[in-house]
Amino acid sequence: MIEKAMDALRQGKIIFIHDSDNREDEVDAVIRADFVTPSVITWMRKNAGGLICFVTEDTVGRQLGLNFMSNILRDVGFNGLVKRPGYGDDPAFSIYVNHVKTKTGIRDRDRALTITRLADVIKLVNDGKVDEARRLFNEEFYAPGHVPILLGRIGRRFGHTELSLMLAKMANVPPALVIVEMLSDDGEALSKDIVAKIANNLGSIVVDGYEIIQEANKRGIIST
Repeated sequence: MIEKAMDALRQGKIIFIHDSDNREDEVDAVIRADFVTPSVITWMRKNAGGLICFVTEDTVGRQLGLNFMSNILRDVGFNGLVKRPGYGDDPAFSIYVNHVKTKTGIRDRDRALTITRLADVIKLVNDGKVDEARRLFNEEFYAPGHVPILLGRIGRRFGHTELSLMLAKMANVPPALVIVEMLSDDGEALSKDIVAKIANNLGSIVVDGYEIIQEANKRGIIST
């Protein structure tokens, strides 16, 4: 199952990750950011329905000067707003951005542009071209915008952000992904069984978080 998920991710397909029955108990759709198109955003908006987020590792984000939103809020005196969600983890949110060439930022083609250019920035960091990445990031993006950036803490947190990044690391693809929660028409989390049917129709796969964690442990990516 895990090998199929990695192959699908390498090919730029949408895959699905269930975190845990004991955590959020949600399934997120996941795709490589460099494979995002306006039609992918349209599909996510219509068929997933959650918050469409860009994901990278916290170590990569730090090289761009990014910080967690919780830390930013503390620094400006909003300590009272910084609380942990019910499932117990510190949020992975950093800032929200738009690309400078977007119209409003929220339209499908706008978010696709923002996401694919963010993927280009992350690739530069991954290739060791940090100064060029920082220049591109500061020149081509503005905040606040409509694409939230999530910073994953691999091995320290085990939400969809980190699970998707662990899978990407094992698949040897860049740490630049897009995730979105799969929600039902009544706004609740879509069950794994229903998501499995959606995945099957797409020629894709649903993978459980424990499988990713188990494989990441085996490969020495994390130690739990």
